[in-house]
Amino acid sequence: MLGALAALPFSNTALADDTALPFVGGDVVVGCTLLNDPKDDHRGLGRILHYDAELKLRRTIVLEDTTHIVQGLKFGPDRSLWAFDAFAYTIARFGADGKRRSNFQAPARSFAHVSFAKDGRFFLGENFVGEKSRVPLGTTLPFMPGTRRLGDGHLFEFSKQGKLLREHATPVHGGMGGFQGMTASAIAADGRTLVYTSESGPRIMRWDLLDRTPLADLVGGADGTGKMFFDVRFDEAGRLLVVTGRGIDALDDAGRLMRSYPFGSFGWASLGTPRNGFVHASNFFSGEIACLDLASGEIVARAQTGVRKSASGIDSFPA
Repeated sequence: MLGALAALPFSNTALADDTALPFVGGDVVVGCTLLNDPKDDHRGLGRILHYDAELKLRRTIVLEDTTHIVQGLKFGPDRSLWAFDAFAYTIARFGADGKRRSNFQAPARSFAHVSFAKDGRFFLGENFVGEKSRVPLGTTLPFMPGTRRLGDGHLFEFSKQGKLLREHATPVHGGMGGFQGMTASAIAADGRTLVYTSESGPRIMRWDLLDRTPLADLVGGADGTGKMFFDVRFDEAGRLLVVTGRGIDALDDAGRLMRSYPFGSFGWASLGTPRNGFVHASNFFSGEIACLDLASGEIVARAQTGVRKSASGIDSFPA
């Protein structure tokens, strides 16, 4: 989440260690950059916080080759961890053993999340779109090399081996600031429908991956209604989970609301992969992370990352 207010770091007394530790079932990771530039509220030392299943901090992973907020964390089918810096055009990867792998080399675009298809293909979403923000920001958005554009908000499709197959000209909403591209996406059970959002925008959009054409919005909405959507994931029951800022809504395949999970505060923006009836979420503003029981609706675990306006991207390691 981008905003005009500067980040406000505060103390984190948990023990931190950058020594590689293998991921084990139930471990949780969250992007939590240490914001330390008073002139840029998204710039700082890139970090990934590695928690155990009870949300006790195991270690802090430092990323020396990022410049701004680390986001979009996700474990892939091979159990490797992906993490993104949309400003530095960096895609970091870690093996299940916790050791850093080589960065994924992609076109110089503001990629900030990944979605995996069942056949091994994967898709990267371009985080930014347009030429400028229409709201004041406390950071400077990067232009694509050789251009005066932030990005196109497009989807890029890769083979299992990492070869770029095609660029999908996906239309996006732009979010409140007008510069948010395809900031989150998830592939439906049919394998061809991609559901996606522009952070803070009022629409949940859809794209046909085979015909390469837009579909009708799953959820439509006009600007100024107060409706906001952030991250999206499909749960094990086939429902679409979408973060709304104040909690999580579960929708059916027609976009109808099935259940709401209120979290009691605003700023919830990132969602992990639902596993075994639970899902994790992170709050950008407060720095809090939480584990939700999807059956009972109870938040069964909480932790504080210790940095406000930084927690961006969360996931849990598969058992």
